Amino acid sequence: MGFVCLAAVRDVYLGGLFQRINPLLIAFIAFTLCTVVFLPAALVAFRESLLLLWRRPLDLLWVNVASASAWLAFMFALKLIEPSVVQILYSGIGPLSVIWIESSFSSAGSELSLTRSERIAYLTLLAALAFSAVIVLAGLSGMSGESTADATLGVILAVGGGVAISVVTMQCRRLNDAGVAPSALLSLRFPAAAASAAAVISLSPSGLAGALSSVDAVVVIAALLIVVPSYVNQVAISLASPLTLRVVLAVGPVLIFFGQMIEGRLTTSAYSLLAAIFYGFAAVFAATARQRAIRARHKASVAA
Repeated sequence: MGFVCLAAVRDVYLGGLFQRINPLLIAFIAFTLCTVVFLPAALVAFRESLLLLWRRPLDLLWVNVASASAWLAFMFALKLIEPSVVQILYSGIGPLSVIWIESSFSSAGSELSLTRSERIAYLTLLAALAFSAVIVLAGLSGMSGESTADATLGVILAVGGGVAISVVTMQCRRLNDAGVAPSALLSLRFPAAAASAAAVISLSPSGLAGALSSVDAVVVIAALLIVVPSYVNQVAISLASPLTLRVVLAVGPVLIFFGQMIEGRLTTSAYSLLAAIFYGFAAVFAATARQRAIRARHKASVAA
């Protein structure tokens, strides 16, 4: 719940800030801070975790690449479309992509079969995502005046980032289960994202040095709104069950919607509120259906 509240503030604030500041600058500062702040602490308190990561370089590489893809896509989606809809697409595609990943790449994928309840739940979730995307593409969201091209790109980035963050979540949970502490993982999770942002900024006329020379308190606050929720989320992933995470995250878009109303930058769209509520129910339905199916399969395997 702490992460959801922090993330709601983050998304609303960054959605407005990105209209005048390059998201890559925020990304570079925030993800550099993650390493600078958490790596010294990990070297002192979590050396065993760092050694585990050193022995699993491929896993760490995948976490870095997927984290960079997910976050950069998410940031530019916030710039292009309404934050509450970004969160619906970004979080909502997660359960669907996890099912696809498990069925396509898991060694037990051929043995996986969805129950009738799961199929209905996932179709409901897919309908919620489709409804949210249509709202944006039809110009019915709170982001008035956006072009069709920007709306389409924003939807694609939000969905693509959501698939990438699902991969990150699965990998992080495996590393946590293997004994890697959340702080240690966070300290080495974002170097690729920081390096990618720095490389692109360096190609601009002012370069990286010029961009950093204009940094003010607002940019630092924005960076902290990424670093702090990221840490809270990393701890939550290591402690909570997937069902708990999905159910709690389901309320995020509604909180973001009301945050947008308080901010006042966007128009208040009844369609966006309906999409957030529809998504919340669909996400909880999908999470509980998935959990029931997992328990049923476990009982069947024990009985066998």
